[in-house]
Amino acid sequence: MKESRTINLSYPELMQRSDRVAIVVQRDMPEFLKYGYPENVYEELAAKCQAFKEIESDMFWEGQKTLATNNKDLRKGKLVEILGEIAFKAKLALGENSKEYKMYRFTGLKKLNDKELIPYAWHVIKTARLMTEKLATRNLTTEDLGVAETETKALDDAIDAQTEAIGVREQKSLERADKGGILYGMIVELCDVGKRIWEHKNEAFYHDYVLYGSNKSASQNEDTPTEEPAIEE
Repeated sequence: MKESRTINLSYPELMQRSDRVAIVVQRDMPEFLKYGYPENVYEELAAKCQAFKEIESDMFWEGQKTLATNNKDLRKGKLVEILGEIAFKAKLALGENSKEYKMYRFTGLKKLNDKELIPYAWHVIKTARLMTEKLATRNLTTEDLGVAETETKALDDAIDAQTEAIGVREQKSLERADKGGILYGMIVELCDVGKRIWEHKNEAFYHDYVLYGSNKSASQNEDTPTEEPAIEE
């Protein structure tokens, strides 16, 4: 019962159904012993279900990814703003048509993507440090360049954090799906056996093991369940 299977239930329903199956298997344990199941199989199922419930949801990890992305975007916006100010002051200090100004290659600054912006920012900072005296005439100081360095490093770190958050979200989603598949496989097998036990013997108990549809016992005036479509979380 350790094989992972494709889940044809939503995660919330998988947990609810697993809880229910554990209860009815405990009730019918003498019958399950005849099929070679250990006496504590219902406890094993309940434990797997509880462990699955304690796994952080995909929404949680998606939220962590969103926070990292928002921080990266904030840092990028700040750095672009700083570089834009350096560009404007450099134009005033050096002249827009000067060879020195053209060394910066400021055209298209706002179109740079994340990976392009980091090396470009270092290029601007290093170039500016070659002509600090001229830039100082327009109040572009070494302190300003220090701030630009700090923000460049902050963006670099934020990009790394975003990349890690994306990877973690994907990894956790796969881990949850794998564990959910194992849990689902377990209840499918137990339900197959449960239906085998009570087929043509006890309609109410038989319906306790019908995985899709209402989980109410037929003894509670349950209508014949209909199969539910697979639901992706």
